[in-house]
Amino acid sequence: MTTAIGLLLVFMTISWLIVYFLNGTSSVFPLLFFIPITFAAWRFGAVGGLIVGFLSGILVGPFMPLDVSQQIAQPVYNWVMRLIFFAIYGYAIGRLITELKSNSIYDSLMGILNRTYFYNYLTCDLQQRKVKKSFFVVLINIDDFKSINDSIGHNSADSLLIELKSRISNCLKKKDVLARWSGDEFAILTFGDNKEQLETICDSIYETLRLPFEIKGQQFFINASMGASAISSKHYNYEALLKEAETAMRFVKGRGKNGYKFYTEEMERDSLKNKILETKLHQALKEEQFELYYQPKIDCKKNNIYGVEALIRWNSPGEVTVSPGVFIPMAEKTGLIIPIGNWVLKTACKQVKMWQQQNINDICISVNVSAIQIQEENFVPSVANILEETNINPELIELEITESSIMEDTIENIMKLNELKELGLRISLDDFGKGYSSLNYLKILPIDTLKVDKSFIQNIECDPKEKVITESIIRMAKALGLTVLAEGIENETQHSLLIDLDCDAMQGFLFSKPLPIEQVERLIKQNQEKLVNIK
Repeated sequence: MTTAIGLLLVFMTISWLIVYFLNGTSSVFPLLFFIPITFAAWRFGAVGGLIVGFLSGILVGPFMPLDVSQQIAQPVYNWVMRLIFFAIYGYAIGRLITELKSNSIYDSLMGILNRTYFYNYLTCDLQQRKVKKSFFVVLINIDDFKSINDSIGHNSADSLLIELKSRISNCLKKKDVLARWSGDEFAILTFGDNKEQLETICDSIYETLRLPFEIKGQQFFINASMGASAISSKHYNYEALLKEAETAMRFVKGRGKNGYKFYTEEMERDSLKNKILETKLHQALKEEQFELYYQPKIDCKKNNIYGVEALIRWNSPGEVTVSPGVFIPMAEKTGLIIPIGNWVLKTACKQVKMWQQQNINDICISVNVSAIQIQEENFVPSVANILEETNINPELIELEITESSIMEDTIENIMKLNELKELGLRISLDDFGKGYSSLNYLKILPIDTLKVDKSFIQNIECDPKEKVITESIIRMAKALGLTVLAEGIENETQHSLLIDLDCDAMQGFLFSKPLPIEQVERLIKQNQEKLVNIK
């Protein structure tokens, strides 16, 4: 609409000026009437421009082209045409200016303030006015909105956002300010005397967003992460409030999403630590600071080592070894898990090659695969390239996946697993029983090994229920033709019970902790074709 009005306006103005000057003029004074018309349109909108344009058309009548003023009937016609033109010009320029103003202030989809105006209002208007009343800034991010958008389409997603806006608005006071901060984020400026009032608002928003949304006959459940910050005497720059609210919101996301938190200085310290960790991770990957440790896996029937699990370790210079539980989540969050995962797989494949050259044959290496890696578009081609580059028997590499890693885009992920099986790789389902534990997956997943989660093993010697569950899992998996491996074996009692339950393989500290390559090679050589000393 704005473009159409603008083009019409330009066309009319150029046409009128061409005709006007071609006919000759006794004065350029009529042109000056564009100034008050434009000003009125800017100040009072389309109606103001129309009125002033109409009046200008009346007043400009005496100032006509010389050749026209000498005629008898033609002056009245020209006067009317000028009156109409100025009126249309005033109305059109008013509409154009109004729409441009609106676009600079409001979000076109939702009709609420946009990011730029909200930011300027907070950092300029409020700060210059030195508002004494307490206020808070809240940022709301819709969790996993991209996957929702991809699944229901852009139009339905827009309808969902509009409904979200309406629900949030109903939770606010009249003086509060709501804006669209980004595609799936909202910003709130709310005035209040204490945090209890803010808690009431956040609780209300949290509860209303938990209710189902219905779009085109389908119900959707939405989760949101919210972060809030409060004005204080230390805030010389109100922009810091936005940064603090975002820090709090990211803190919520990092703790499982779906909730709200108030900003604390501890969050800032954690955020800084994460930034430093991310930087060091980049450096570690570049400088090859990572190392693989290997934990043996024991064949229960032959009582010897038949494979190892590759576990990454980070030897950061000048620091103690960084725990995988610390840097792996950061690597997944930043996407660095993809190059790190490729490095782990390539290193494992190279190790298989070296062992074959040392006559250490038939030792299968298991490599953990993250959900981020599986979802990456080039995951299967990358694996294929590594296998081709290292030229090893693919059956000596086993990829360990978790139930949660295949929950998103299940069909596509299963297709990728089938492609990996076609390459000759073995696939293991790790941590079975810890997460979703859908028995349906055992039927459709192309897996070779089922790893029973250590949570079932920890108390198996004293909890009859855990023993029954473990026995059921083992029988079911074996009936499906799967190899069953129990992980987390720490004592002889657990080992004996699992032998009695006909478990195929075991892994745990009872046999060996994860070892660097030199030590695990020594252990494999000592135990190859011999009984494993498990005592």
